[in-house]
Amino acid sequence: MSWYVLVEANEAYGGDDRWDLVEKIAVDGGREAALGRAEELSRTYVRGADPERCGRLVFRTSPTSWLVEQTRSVWYDGLSSPNTLSRHMRISVAELELVKETPPAERPRKGWLRR
Repeated sequence: MSWYVLVEANEAYGGDDRWDLVEKIAVDGGREAALGRAEELSRTYVRGADPERCGRLVFRTSPTSWLVEQTRSVWYDGLSSPNTLSRHMRISVAELELVKETPPAERPRKGWLRR
């Protein structure tokens, strides 16, 4: 089939911690090309901030995946010191093995509960 680089991002809101697939990047050239693209993205991919204002830690967690911590420092009015905000991303290489299209939605049926 074909090779992709997948980018998952960690979003934490009020104690609800989840990972979302935020990018599916098709890569021509096979597995080695996808690995090269993923490694490049682990060093450059930025979510929601100016790349020049972000720090980063890149961990290679397996031969085909990386965990990235993106940080930036902000100083809010009324605080005596700056805060460091962080986001986390998982970048991995994957081969697409199956494609099954989503069936079209059916109109709800009228019944005794739906008038």
